[in-house]
Amino acid sequence: MYSLKAELREKKEKVSDAGYISAILYGPEIKENILLKIKESDFKKTYREAGETSLIEIEINNTKYPVLVFDYQNDPMSGNFIHIDFYSPNLKEEVEAEVPVELKGIAPAVALGGTLNHNLKILHVKALPNELPHKIEVDVSSLVTFADVIKVSSIDFGSKVKIITNKDEVIASVVEVKAQVEEPKVETSAPETIANDKEETKEEPKK
Repeated sequence: MYSLKAELREKKEKVSDAGYISAILYGPEIKENILLKIKESDFKKTYREAGETSLIEIEINNTKYPVLVFDYQNDPMSGNFIHIDFYSPNLKEEVEAEVPVELKGIAPAVALGGTLNHNLKILHVKALPNELPHKIEVDVSSLVTFADVIKVSSIDFGSKVKIITNKDEVIASVVEVKAQVEEPKVETSAPETIANDKEETKEEPKK
């Protein structure tokens, strides 16, 4: 389990200037929400490794809580984290989560003139908190032709993880890139030629 240290925070305390991120901790076993602050550098490192589906053991004044990153907010300009929601689940009860899907390998159909499509980038799953997968790696080497697809039904976690996403949804496929056909150019007569043609077909005025 990943670990992270946090400090208690006052309700109106501003922490961003000191290199911290404001946070809140709640859950079924926590009677009252706990306001926290966490060093930005520590959180970024842990979040990069754990993501949103791996349990993190957060320590506050020598008390440890198993938590998941339930939600977060980013600064719209810098993209930096400005607030984190930590959820401490009941470890004996299943929770739902979104697990990122990563494609690996090479799809042979791409060499036939196709483009690899990553149609589904997350899977909705349900499992005990300590059984949630960190990510799902999908090997695309089975995409040999443009007719081949990889569906959710091909993913198997065993009995410990239930997939909620529709099993008929396509995770990846290779789409043929058709060459653009140039339209034939229509040749037009030059203005002078057209004028000459008109003069040649003029009838002489009747006497």
